[in-house]
Amino acid sequence: MNEIMFELNQFSTKEEEGRAGTVGPFGEVTVSVPRRKWRDKNVSNHTEVRVHGENIPEVLYRALGRPRPHLKDARLLIDGTSVDLVFNRKALRNKSRALNLTHQGCTYEYTVIGSRKGSVLRRTGAEIIITRDKSKTGKGVSSFGTASGDVKAIDLALAVVFEEVETFDLTSLGAATTAFNWLVTPRTNDSGVGSE
Repeated sequence: MNEIMFELNQFSTKEEEGRAGTVGPFGEVTVSVPRRKWRDKNVSNHTEVRVHGENIPEVLYRALGRPRPHLKDARLLIDGTSVDLVFNRKALRNKSRALNLTHQGCTYEYTVIGSRKGSVLRRTGAEIIITRDKSKTGKGVSSFGTASGDVKAIDLALAVVFEEVETFDLTSLGAATTAFNWLVTPRTNDSGVGSE
């Protein structure tokens, strides 16, 4: 497959918000999160991000956090099948804190470039780089992607789901913040995405 370039534009309706756009042969792709009053105490603290489109698998990411879910207590499903998520909470650099995903024998590495700056999803033979910048339409901030190599629909779905997930913990600054918070309020059992 040749290199594919795409833009996912921000959108917002009464029910949901997220990003959507056309991605080459994969057609229309949407990543969305339900809109809720995040201060409403009657609403669950879990948030779901969904990815769907014409030619990609259904992806569901469910975790704690509002309005965007975090990595803590995360569950990721592709067409109903669970994906293993692991990252090294003790590492200091972004590359070392990469999120490793395993699905049906295929291994991925998801690295955050910087807080709200972009990300890279890699597997053997494929790479998807997503950056953030002002939309070409002048409305909001878009996600601009470049997919290269033997990119499959599942690769694209995994790359874009994290556009609506809070991935701050995968950054160096996230590591420093987590360490500081742990020193101030130590916890005996810190559950969340598996750690190395």
